[in-house]
Amino acid sequence: MKRTLFGLAAAAAALALLGAAVPAGAQSVVVYNAVSTKLMDRFVEEFQKLTPGVKVEVINGGSGELLTRIQAEKARPRGDVFVGPDADVFDAAIDLFESYTSKEDGAFDRAAVHKDHKYYGFSTNFQAFMVNTKLMPLDKAPKSWTDLAKPEYKGKILMANPAQSGSAYSQMHQILMLYGWDLMTKIINNTTFVTSSKLAYQNVAKGEFPVGLTSEFNILVSKLEGFPVEAIYPSDGTALIIDANGIIKGGPNPDNAKKFLDFISSKQAHSILVEVDKRRSARLDTAPPPGLTAAKDIKSFAYDSLGAATQRKASLERFDKIFASK
Repeated sequence: MKRTLFGLAAAAAALALLGAAVPAGAQSVVVYNAVSTKLMDRFVEEFQKLTPGVKVEVINGGSGELLTRIQAEKARPRGDVFVGPDADVFDAAIDLFESYTSKEDGAFDRAAVHKDHKYYGFSTNFQAFMVNTKLMPLDKAPKSWTDLAKPEYKGKILMANPAQSGSAYSQMHQILMLYGWDLMTKIINNTTFVTSSKLAYQNVAKGEFPVGLTSEFNILVSKLEGFPVEAIYPSDGTALIIDANGIIKGGPNPDNAKKFLDFISSKQAHSILVEVDKRRSARLDTAPPPGLTAAKDIKSFAYDSLGAATQRKASLERFDKIFASK
């Protein structure tokens, strides 16, 4: 039944996206957006001040469902720019994206830019445990990925479905990199899954679950909003993940897509990223937001983005089988 519910939810989301009307014309740009609507609203506002003749049409969704839409529209793309998924989401379907060397190219480390310029880094972040301290004291909370499999945490952990959330997929892939499927199976059996990454942190902030797996900036934003939450970075290591932006190949407004990608890669846009969403910018010249733990103080390891991309289909199929048997 649980598998069926997830399947129905995913299908409904896909149908809603596919049925959405997206006006496109010479003076439009259609943005498929996987970041917060609050952040995208600021981007649109500032972009249209700089480019007043171009109308921005935004379609919001999880990175997994938006990628599914892009794949479904391959023969006749309706979107122009894909904003904010983890880089391995691009890598999993790289032929769907256009090579373009941005005017902002020199501001990025080469590790944050696809070798053929099919995407540019947006933010960098660590995955962490979000703990609601009213429900669980920090000294009782899980401290490592392996702790998530302990019997005492059964039913107390919240995570997004990795088929629908890029950040949740990266969480799963990190666990697989370190420990393989034996541990991941135990964690799946301990965990409650929700259909979006937003729910994975909002429900913890609201006090519905004591622990959630999420990106570090979601914890900082929730804390600044007054929620009783703290971040715990896994003691066995967490990878620095790059999310990115790229142009959809064959989109209806290629010139405006380039303008939008240049803007969203600019220092102005990345300063907004830091201000609004409290993310670490992928640009070399933009400081991280106050309040995040310094990267040097976090135990980390190199993320296998290529492996994450090539193993995505098989990993998600295996996740689905394990989840269905809970």
